[in-house]
Amino acid sequence: MNNNLVLLLSLNHLQNINKSLDKKKKLLIQLLSKNAKARITNFMLVTSLYDDIDFKSHFRLTRNSVEVLMCKMQPLYKSHNIKAGRPGIDFQKATLMTIWYLSNTETFRQVGDRFGLNRGIACRTIHKYVRALSNLLDEFIIWPRGSSETKTVQDFKNLRINYVPNTIGCIDGCHIRMHSAKAKRSDYTNRKMFQSIVLLAVCNAHLEFIYIFSGWPGSSHDATVFKNSLLGETLINNPQEMISKNLHILGDSAFPLLLVPYKATHILSDREKLFNKRLSSTRVVIEQAFGLLLGRFRRLKSIESKSVELMSLIMTGACILHNLALKNNDLFEIEDNDQDFDIQTDEFHQNLDVPIAVTQRNGIDKRNELSLR
Repeated sequence: MNNNLVLLLSLNHLQNINKSLDKKKKLLIQLLSKNAKARITNFMLVTSLYDDIDFKSHFRLTRNSVEVLMCKMQPLYKSHNIKAGRPGIDFQKATLMTIWYLSNTETFRQVGDRFGLNRGIACRTIHKYVRALSNLLDEFIIWPRGSSETKTVQDFKNLRINYVPNTIGCIDGCHIRMHSAKAKRSDYTNRKMFQSIVLLAVCNAHLEFIYIFSGWPGSSHDATVFKNSLLGETLINNPQEMISKNLHILGDSAFPLLLVPYKATHILSDREKLFNKRLSSTRVVIEQAFGLLLGRFRRLKSIESKSVELMSLIMTGACILHNLALKNNDLFEIEDNDQDFDIQTDEFHQNLDVPIAVTQRNGIDKRNELSLR
């Protein structure tokens, strides 16, 4: 009997201890919950439950494109996190969070809340990922050379009947809305009176970018941006390094060194009007490429960052993902309710008070020769 009594007392004592621990556990949870913010904790699970259509409608990329990106990015992202010296967010979460940020117009606070993180961690993670993503620039945005150059010219030939022969690319500038510091607003305010940075790009017949130059202030004319780009400097000083002698890049009147349309349309001959029509018909691909880029990655409707460098990296990252998607046959149609963006290009004529250089004269001579064909 004594043994049973001891056992019973011991069991009662253990039950009292467990009850006490439960009370302390509940009290601790209550204290922590007062300081902790409520966040979405299962969004990664939700994304895994999306069907392919819903996944692409939210992330603007197919699952297959995201998997290709992750294969390319995993070593780059891990290397970048080691250098940063801070433990990084789970790689898959960082990937989906960055794509979500680029594909939507939510703030860092909203994106962080969606993925169960605070605003600061979400912001740092996305910036780290975008910086690492820029290392893929030379792999996905490639200037055609050798056999690739020949194929690019043939692709333009196959694009439509009315085309400009020997075209290797089409160029234009796109103004991306941004918010700058008050002291610099005049530098970034373009002729349409909103603040922007310029994305200068050349694309091929498949709407893939083969050259980009981003980050120049929106108050600058496209011709100025072009002349300060590596492409412009090379074509001015040593054009044969970029393109063969008989090939050309199509642009509008803002690019006097390239193949541009005839001006003063009211006095043009039929031959010159036909050339302008052929050039416009071929060159439309760059406008389509910009439309596809801004339609897929809605972040480019307006970029907010304290650093112009980071804004430029975001634009570069979007262009890389644009090419990755097209190479992966990840096509995208701009939905009607997404056509509220405005592709701002600079097509007004500006007198730059610069004498016609040899390169510009060569472009004019080439245009006159092509218009006779």
